[in-house]
Amino acid sequence: MTVVQKLQTYINAELSDSALYKELAKIAPSETDRQLLMEFSEDEQSHADEFKRIYRAMTGRSYIPIVPPVVLKEPYYDILRDRVLDESVDFRKYGEQYLLTTQNDTLKNAYYRARTDENVHALRLLYLISMQH
Repeated sequence: MTVVQKLQTYINAELSDSALYKELAKIAPSETDRQLLMEFSEDEQSHADEFKRIYRAMTGRSYIPIVPPVVLKEPYYDILRDRVLDESVDFRKYGEQYLLTTQNDTLKNAYYRARTDENVHALRLLYLISMQH
């Protein structure tokens, strides 16, 4: 997979994750949960926006994916548990991309920021799960 194809995949995933966290925030059992989930949504949107800027700089074109609407099919805490694994996979994925990226400091830095945020999300999701109301 080329770097450009990876960026498209990452943009799609980050936008989908942002939308998922927004929907979860709507059913959050506490204000703390809601605030953290909205923060996660903003982080994911920020990653997508940064990857879009890099994509445009590399290709000269904008990439505007269509993000399907989120439908929550599982109970709130089950989704949070699944997200811990998803976020930890993303942490590893962006860490590997960070190490492999040698020619583009902007992209390397974007991977580092995304990696850091994904790790924080996983840890904070564990906190939310541990504080079940």
